[in-house]
Amino acid sequence: MRNEEEFIPRPVRRSDFGVIFAGLLHNLASTFHSFTEEILEISVYHANQKSKTMQAWENMAQDLETIQEETDG
Repeated sequence: MRNEEEFIPRPVRRSDFGVIFAGLLHNLASTFHSFTEEILEISVYHANQKSKTMQAWENMAQDLETIQEETDG
């Protein structure tokens, strides 16, 4: 059994830097993925908002036509 005072940690190797670089690439890819996901969500929200606004305007125009027909007739 080893004594804690006698344990010598291994030296830093070239592969350790490879692990750090791979982690960096993974984090950048994850950030890009999150960013594009948020852009997609806001695009869908905007499209839905525009569709509902146009539908409300169409309904209002139809109501105005109906009111005019009822008062004319």
